[in-house]
Amino acid sequence: MKQVFIYLLLIIGMCCDYTWADDGAGLDPTLIPGVLFSAGRSDTTRDGGLGSGFFLDTNYARTFVNVGVAYKDFTNEKAANAYAGIGFANILQLQAGYGSKGAVQRLRHDFNMTELYDFFTGNHRSPYSLTLENRISFTFAIERYNSHPELDNASIGFGLLY
Repeated sequence: MKQVFIYLLLIIGMCCDYTWADDGAGLDPTLIPGVLFSAGRSDTTRDGGLGSGFFLDTNYARTFVNVGVAYKDFTNEKAANAYAGIGFANILQLQAGYGSKGAVQRLRHDFNMTELYDFFTGNHRSPYSLTLENRISFTFAIERYNSHPELDNASIGFGLLY
């Protein structure tokens, strides 16, 4: 468990902008690397599951790499996980993780209304103009636990992009 967190910290350090100079070569300049803090509701997806609960989540996404941590609280169970994965910015993220309940896989999607509006209208707003209205994001995730299927869940929530 300790080694997993050490590797995740190394991945985060390699992905963050302040750890090395990045000239942007090979990266899409319209995609903002960012940290998304989110919270919301989680519902177990299996019969005999634990029911509903809430989640708190922090996720960092760069063009093709993402990492995150999450805390889920169901009525009788709690789970804390760390994830690392691949994907396309916040649009689609495939993550593998490990936490207090063992190995877990997660499919995650984050979006905000400003990005959707700009996409459909062809508006070319500066991607670094992060006013409050540009930061509000919505999160959808599906998780599957290897050794605790009663915790398999789907989550929906909202958050702020930084």
